[in-house]
Amino acid sequence: MVFENKEFSLFKYFPEPVFIIAPDGTILEANQVFASRFFSNILNIKGQNIYELLSHTHHLPELAASRKKQVEIVLSTGNHVIFDDEKYGRIYRSAIYPIRSDQGTITRLLIIVHDVTEQIAAEKQARHTDRVFKALLDAVPGSVFVLDDEFLLISCNDYAFELFGDHNRQIRQNNFFNLIFDEDRSHLSKRFDNIMESGLEEAEEARMHIHEDRNSFRWFSIHAQRAEIDNRRYLVIVCIDIHQHKMTESQLLQYKKWLIMAMESANTGVWDWNIVTNAALWSNRMWELYGIERVAGRYPSFDLWKTALHPDDKEAIANAVREAVNMLADLNIEYRVIHPDGSTHWIMVCGKPVIDRYGKVTRYCGTAVDISDQKQLENEITLTREHLDLALEKCHIGWFHLNLEDYSTIRTLEHARIFGYGTLDSEWSFEKFLKHVTDEDRGRVKKLVLDSITNRKDFVTECQIMTAHGEKRRIWASASIQYNEHGKATHVLGIVQDITDRRG
Repeated sequence: MVFENKEFSLFKYFPEPVFIIAPDGTILEANQVFASRFFSNILNIKGQNIYELLSHTHHLPELAASRKKQVEIVLSTGNHVIFDDEKYGRIYRSAIYPIRSDQGTITRLLIIVHDVTEQIAAEKQARHTDRVFKALLDAVPGSVFVLDDEFLLISCNDYAFELFGDHNRQIRQNNFFNLIFDEDRSHLSKRFDNIMESGLEEAEEARMHIHEDRNSFRWFSIHAQRAEIDNRRYLVIVCIDIHQHKMTESQLLQYKKWLIMAMESANTGVWDWNIVTNAALWSNRMWELYGIERVAGRYPSFDLWKTALHPDDKEAIANAVREAVNMLADLNIEYRVIHPDGSTHWIMVCGKPVIDRYGKVTRYCGTAVDISDQKQLENEITLTREHLDLALEKCHIGWFHLNLEDYSTIRTLEHARIFGYGTLDSEWSFEKFLKHVTDEDRGRVKKLVLDSITNRKDFVTECQIMTAHGEKRRIWASASIQYNEHGKATHVLGIVQDITDRRG
């Protein structure tokens, strides 16, 4: 084939079909690949009209119309177009480029055709693999992240998006450490470096920001393990929310500051239960939690699980599990188990139904944690508060709790006596407290309390009050600001003491 157009000679040995047409569809130039692949039965295609060839020779009028429409778009807009179409079971990607004269008029159109059948198939397979990988991540009962060797986010499951994603379904611009509370970031980074080098699995507690709220945090137990794929290292991270445990520990320290209390993160068991066959899979920790010895021929199951339940809990808990399964609801239950040594342990179980590819729920998977220490702490909190209230009363110190939502207040009887009340029958609030403060101190005290709340600082003050009996007394007050799980100030906890006699 002779190429009369010097520009087109560049495409003479191009491995893909290339041809040039006039605006009306007349073929001006074409390389050998184009001629042999699509029109091998025609001796000379130059001068032929591409639309007529497609319609009459190949009997593809719809393809001819589609090609003509794309050419018209290029002619009307002056921009190139790229589009896909299918012929004889193959997918072709065509690119049409306008060629202009020196005056800027489109005189010809250069068309390059690529066979992208294998490429499209590979892309579909890659998308399928990605969906399978995502489904595996979503089946894990916790927030799962996969990081590359620079700790940048590669993927995460839906649990992670629900807790940490923003409205654009992004997670802090794909940088995992943007989720970590500033004070914990450096330490956690060092631990991750160590895991990448050693390959050892480790768990660490750290504070993390959820959603887009940078002013609050929640505590998480972060389990990290190295994985190697295609000679490249990755980090797989599972984050388990332990914030409630941390808050319980914090409450105990408020009432029992003279004792050292440290609640270690509970080892977590992982389970998977087939609700059709009652067969199950347990991690090693699950056997330890239930105090069941692993012996040959003994396999995890719903019935084996029931044997470990405390007799007083067995019927109610088994019914609660069946009811949740019937409703395909999440499992969130607490119950007691008896170990072979006769000891009783509290277990908290969380689980979710798993939907298979047919849209049916046949399995549940979840976690189990020993919360015996937490239960004991809750009992100690109640007992310690009773002891503390008694000790404060004997020292003639009143205790109060100011709710920052409505500024209502609860107080002890000793607090009421300091202000001249013999009982707790009278209503009490922040405003009523200010009415007892003398005129010369009222403005100062109100400003001090409100500034302390705004700036999140504890306060100590002295002021004069008029009791309910009209007696002027001097009091000393100290209080600290308390916060909820989101870091928002919710109430003020403090004490009051009459120091009139000390002042003389």
